[in-house]
Amino acid sequence: MDVTTTPNRRQRRGIMRFQGLSGGMYGKLSYSAKAEVRASNLERGRKLHEANVDAVDKSRFEQLEDIEARKIETWKEISYNKKEIKMLSEAWSISVVGKATREEKKERRQLLSDAKASLLSRRK
Repeated sequence: MDVTTTPNRRQRRGIMRFQGLSGGMYGKLSYSAKAEVRASNLERGRKLHEANVDAVDKSRFEQLEDIEARKIETWKEISYNKKEIKMLSEAWSISVVGKATREEKKERRQLLSDAKASLLSRRK
C-alpha cells in the first residue's frame, strides 16, 4: 500500500492549513464556499477510502494466492493427483473465504475425506 497517495488525517489537515482553509480563514468563507470545500473534502475522502480498500483487498488476494501455491506444492509432494488437489483447493478456499455455513463446512469435510480416500485407494 502506497502511503504517499493516501495521507492520514493529520497530513490532510496540514494540507488544508497550507491552503489557508483552517482556523479563521475557513470561518470567514461564505456558506456556499464552505459547502464547496466540504463537498470536495468528502469526495476526496471517499476516493482515498476506496483506494485503501482496493489496496488491502489486492494485498490479501495476493497473500492467499501465495499460500495456496505453497499448499499445492505440499500436496504434490504428498503425491496427490490433479483431481485430488482440485478437491483440496476447493476445501481450503471454503475455509478461508468468509464465515462458512453449516452446509459449506459439511461440503469441506466431504471434499477432504474424498481426497484422502482417493489417495489411500491409489496407494494400495
